[in-house]
Amino acid sequence: MEKRLTLLLAVFALFLAVSFINLFFFPPAGQKSHWYVSIPPKRGSILDAKGRKIAYDSPVYVAYLDVEFFKRQHGSKSALERTLKACGIEKDPEEVLKYRFYRLTEAEDKESVLKRLDPDILPFVSLEVEYRRKKFQDYSTGVLIGAVLNGQGKGGVEGFFDDALKGKRKGTLEFLYKGARLSPVLTDYVLPEDGQDVHLSIDLDLQRHVYRIISDAVKEFSAEAGHAIVMESKTGKILSMVTTRDWNDLIGGYIEPGSTIKPVVYAIALETKSASPSFSVECEGMIKPVENLNIIIRDIEEHGKVDFLTGIVKSCNVMSVRVGDLIVRHIGVEGFYEWLKKAGFGEKTGMEMEGEIDGVLRNPKEWSLIDPAEISIGQGIGVTPVQLVASLNVFANGGYWIKPSILKESPVQKRKVFSETTAETIKKAMIEVVEEGTGKLAQVRGLEIAGKTGTAQKAVGGKYQNLYHSLFVGFFPADDPKYTIMVHLDSPSEAFYGGDVAAPVFRKIVELLTEKEKKKITLIRGLMPDLVGLPVRDALLVLEELGIEDVELKGKGWMVSDQTPPPDHPLEGKVVLILGNQK
Repeated sequence: MEKRLTLLLAVFALFLAVSFINLFFFPPAGQKSHWYVSIPPKRGSILDAKGRKIAYDSPVYVAYLDVEFFKRQHGSKSALERTLKACGIEKDPEEVLKYRFYRLTEAEDKESVLKRLDPDILPFVSLEVEYRRKKFQDYSTGVLIGAVLNGQGKGGVEGFFDDALKGKRKGTLEFLYKGARLSPVLTDYVLPEDGQDVHLSIDLDLQRHVYRIISDAVKEFSAEAGHAIVMESKTGKILSMVTTRDWNDLIGGYIEPGSTIKPVVYAIALETKSASPSFSVECEGMIKPVENLNIIIRDIEEHGKVDFLTGIVKSCNVMSVRVGDLIVRHIGVEGFYEWLKKAGFGEKTGMEMEGEIDGVLRNPKEWSLIDPAEISIGQGIGVTPVQLVASLNVFANGGYWIKPSILKESPVQKRKVFSETTAETIKKAMIEVVEEGTGKLAQVRGLEIAGKTGTAQKAVGGKYQNLYHSLFVGFFPADDPKYTIMVHLDSPSEAFYGGDVAAPVFRKIVELLTEKEKKKITLIRGLMPDLVGLPVRDALLVLEELGIEDVELKGKGWMVSDQTPPPDHPLEGKVVLILGNQK
């Protein structure tokens, strides 16, 4: 309320600066006249988990020329010409005079606006307060937020929460003139009804670190793009969502999941009693799923005799194809399809972002004879990264699917998919994947991790090429999961197996989340804290908390590399922060 009143007073002072000139030169005909000024409502802010603004409305002062009034009162064209030049407008005055109203200039402070206006043009100018949407763009945060176009949210958080964020009602100021050449008196006002703020579960600090890990991996493996999602296992809250692309393909793009789908397929087999843990096959490195089709699905190597759960640990395609075949024989393609839907594939997760797609899971009536086999190894199906992390999170929650959410405060929504026994059985196999199987490079000392690697050959123009999706999805600690993480690299060069490419990236994110020696800032009034290594915006927030306003920034970069005064020295005079970049 105090901020809104402050803005009203600023508008009032601005109004007086111009309306008094109007009144002096063009006094009202009667003794009394009511004037009204409209104040636009603010769109709500979007905040991160720590309350930091990611997107917000910033007021600007805009000068409009009332062309009809200017012509009616025979305003000075030379004054208009000087004003146009000062405002950086190259149009001829005659061209400007064809409009009803013409926008001259805008600035974040009213003094800058008034300096550009010739004194003789002021009586014909309307100064208004408008809002411009600003947002934090870095670390792929901008693509999550979406945009505001012509006052309407489009895509991401802005689009999903447009009704809540948008301002509800304009405010008004009412002034009364009591005769010519008298200053107006503010007689009444109605505050605007602003939009609601939206508090996200995204942590900007974590977002920054995860983005750098993914970006480094994209460079290291010369990949087309990289993605990562960090989610709280038990609540579904998204703490970090990163894409290196400039659009939100985390919810609006799909990939083939490859072998990361196998835990779900094996769980369906157990839950429907299509197969038992005692089932085994002889893997000769290849299998022909349909006898009368000349299509062969291959493995990386001959695995020999493989039991049911070892099929997950070794990511055996032969076993997976046989498991898929058992499912279809037992419950049919329609049953297989319905279970995949129940596990979260083929439909939106419902996460609070506009632009989410269903993914690709064709109706079983459209399936060919080879589709059950291909789907069982993660091909012929398209999943969004958010769908994938939510589906494998089932095994971190005793068989419950948890709805992903990007809100800080949101009720946990879940549904039962698999029995606790089935989920626990698959989880044990996923632990072995990391300890003994294809996901060894995801290991972190002192932590038990459950996960699954994935390597999916990419189809380009309807044909599979020598391009791959490299994936790893896992959760930890395995006995009581806290975080579930998805890592995906699109078309890495040279190395491309999920266990070689994505698993080490997963490990780095886990190490980031479990880092014991976190930098802690102790705030003591009157003493300078240690800000070195902090992002600039965080350092400024700390100084603001201490009531320090005289701060000078030197150099270029996103983090504090040096400071004056040094840590624990008295806070006297100006604080200087030297900026640099992380090495």
